[in-house]
This record gives sequence, structure tokens and C-alpha cells, in this order.
Amino acid sequence: KDMCEVNETMLENFLAHVHYHRGEYATEADFAAIAKKLATLEHGWKDVVRLAYLSVPPAVFAPVLHGLCAGKVHSHSRGGDFRCIVEKPVGQDIESFESIERALTACFEKNEIFLIDHYLGKEAVRNIYYLRFANPILERLLKNTLIHHVEITALEDGGTEGRTGYFDHVGTFRDMFQSHLLEIVSLLTMRMREEEDAFQDSRQSALEQFYIPPATNLSDVILQGQYDGYATEDGVAPLSRTNTFIALKLMSRASRWEGIPFYLRTGKRCGRKVTRITVQFQETQHVNGGAPNRLDIILQGEAGMRLYLQTKLGGTEPAFRPLVLEDPLVCVGDCLPEHGLLLLEAIHGKQQWFLGFEEIRAAWRLVDPLQAYLEQPSTALPIYPAGNAGPPAAAAWIAQDSVQWFP
Repeated sequence: KDMCEVNETMLENFLAHVHYHRGEYATEADFAAIAKKLATLEHGWKDVVRLAYLSVPPAVFAPVLHGLCAGKVHSHSRGGDFRCIVEKPVGQDIESFESIERALTACFEKNEIFLIDHYLGKEAVRNIYYLRFANPILERLLKNTLIHHVEITALEDGGTEGRTGYFDHVGTFRDMFQSHLLEIVSLLTMRMREEEDAFQDSRQSALEQFYIPPATNLSDVILQGQYDGYATEDGVAPLSRTNTFIALKLMSRASRWEGIPFYLRTGKRCGRKVTRITVQFQETQHVNGGAPNRLDIILQGEAGMRLYLQTKLGGTEPAFRPLVLEDPLVCVGDCLPEHGLLLLEAIHGKQQWFLGFEEIRAAWRLVDPLQAYLEQPSTALPIYPAGNAGPPAAAAWIAQDSVQWFP
């Protein structure tokens, strides 16, 4: 349905259902007071669902979870349902993640835990899977006998946008790769599954197939950068080595993707906002004036799908020009903002588009050794001008494999 324009009457009606309660993270009595207030508000309701949305610093996860359980916020006196929603990244590494996992499972059942990555609420991101599912011809093209390499790009024109305190501690690699980009790559490579309860397992299995390719130096596998001026922004630590750009090469052990390199890059202050999957196909024969076929699935920016082919020019000699088939990927139907869609699914207990513990564990296993390398003082951190698509070294880095980034 079309969304109505918000007016004063609608806003007043909405705010009449909003309540504020002040308390301390580590004070059990404050959580007990919340539980008492909720019981009063819920009087006479049917089918009650309580959601606790944890968008809090990782350091206070343990006391908040303890308070939710010990303060009886979790257990309804009337036997309603409960959901605990946790924002990504879950932890800072695999050790802190597993500590949070133990704290969550000590209080909540598996079907009450919803680990959220808002990218999985984006219709364009979900469509990575459903384009394959609904179009068998496309699925048949996605295999190692036809593909040369895959590029996944997620560039932003903005900077930290008011998140400096969080971002300077986390950096682009943990902020974007540990969840967003690895979820995109798993949706592209996972097996087709019709059973809803097997969807998380299939994504997890695809993620577990990815590995860091053998290299004499990790600099051949991963490159970082920082935009000029970042270190002087308010809230950034003096001489900060936090990365704002990352390029990474991965490979997969999955049979249909074996031998195909995946090049992933993301960065801030890169002059434009675009998120795109590019699949370049192998060039089996030389075409005069042509270029290898490729498929673009554009998720952000000018969202759409482009298939690059070649068509013959006039004349007796075979010469060719590009033929581009394209169409915008515009959401049609019941289109909601990603957080709104995910919250609605959480209310209904649908976990298909939320992360699983094993999925996150697989991601941290990939990320942790690379993060340790990036944090070494000896690891290069080239500075790039704001507005550039990352450091100039990124072009030379990918050129080692006789490949170049697509514009």
C-alpha cells in the first residue's frame, strides 16, 4: 500500500503510544520497574509480543541481558512472546562474539534471539537471491566454467556521518566486511533452498566455503586506506590508523565457484554512492572491437541490472560494438524501509532474514586474522584524497591479477 504523508494528527496518535522509562544498564531494580510498567500497559491486550532492541555498546551487553531476565522483562506474566534483537556487529572478534552468544543463550531460547543486519532488510539485497531463484537461465550462467571473476563494490560519498566515536574504534573492515559484504557474497553463492527454516543454514554453508587465498604476503590479499582529513575530525583519536577503505580478495571451495576470484572493496569519501555486484565472464575467443560479457547487479545508486553483450557492425569484416541490456530494479508492491521490514518479521517470529550464530562465527573466522594484520604498525595505510575511489594503490593491487576495477 502507498504510505501516507505524516501530519500532526497522525503524529499525535503515534506519540500517544510512545512511553519513556529511565534506568541504568546494571541496575536490576530498574528493569523490574520496566516489567511492571509493561504489565500495566499491556492490560487487556491479546497476542502480546515484547521486543528488546539492543543498540548498546558491547561493554554493557552482559548487564543488560542479565537485567532483562532477572528483572522479569523477558518473562510475561500473561505468557506472551519475546524477541531480543541485537545490532551488528555482534562483538569485536570471535572471542567477544562467543561471550555475547553465551550471555544470550543463557537467558533466551534460540527462537527468541534475532541478530540483525539491516542490509538483509533491503529489497535490493534480498533480490540477489530471488533473481537467481526465479530466473533459472541466470542461475545457469553463475558457474566457474563461464566466469572469470566477481567484483563486489560498496562505495560511499559520505564520511562517518556522526558515528565517529563508534567508527574510529571499529573501522571499515569490521563495519562493512564482517556483515554487509559477506552477506552479499553468500546470497550470490548459496544453494537454492525453498524451505524457510533452511535459509540461514544455506547462507552459513556458502560463507564457510570462502577462504583467504594463499599468498607470500597478506598485502597481496588485502589493502587498506584512509581518506585525507579523517585523522583531524572531531572524536577521532590522534594519529588514528583506522581504515576507511578496504580491498580484499577471497576464493570459494564450493564446486560451482571453485577457482573464481572474488574482489571486494568498500570505502568512505569515495566520490559517489554505489553498491554493485559485477560478474565478468570468460572471453573464450577474440572479438574485434568487443569486450568480455559481464553482468552488473546494482543494489544502490542507480539500482538496476545490466547485461553487457556484443553486436555486429555493418560490413563484410566481423567487427562489433557493445550491446547493453538494462532495466531498473525498482521495488514494486509492499515496499518498506529495511528496519521496518525486519522489525515486522521479528514480531511475527520470522528469522529467515536474520543472522544465525554459526553464520556470524564463520564471518569472524575470516575477519580476525586479517584484522590482526591490518592493526600491525608495519602494515601500510595509504592516504587518499576525499572524492577518489580509494587509494591509487588499489588499482595496482588488483592489477597484480591482470584485472582492473570497473568504473
